Amino acid sequence: MSENIVRLMEENLLAVFNERDPQRRLTVVRRNYAPDVRWSDPEETVIGQDRLHERAQELLDGPLSGLTFTQSGPVYQTANLGLLAFDVVPLDRAAGTGAGSSEPLISGYDVAIVENDVIAQLFTVITTVPG
Repeated sequence: MSENIVRLMEENLLAVFNERDPQRRLTVVRRNYAPDVRWSDPEETVIGQDRLHERAQELLDGPLSGLTFTQSGPVYQTANLGLLAFDVVPLDRAAGTGAGSSEPLISGYDVAIVENDVIAQLFTVITTVPG
């Protein structure tokens, strides 16, 4: 098992898409993704580190405002492919201070193709959505 793929997948979720500070996020983006990284989610495909960074900020400021990602299982991998499942919950529930349903608002998984020790392609698959 590649520890690098585990690190990349976990940092993708927690240090990029969960990071509210743009400068800290950009530092991780520069380290962990290929310059021409291609990321596809259900809404669009973006290409390049800068666009991935901008799209993450758009999501955090918009539909993910007040929400946080939690890792919902281990990183699975084969060859140069990693997969990590996630849940999205309200920030107060993740911190253990909120009341409410134990069901996540959104669930899914990220799949990454790693080349030259960085993420070259990333795919986000949503399996559960609100409503």
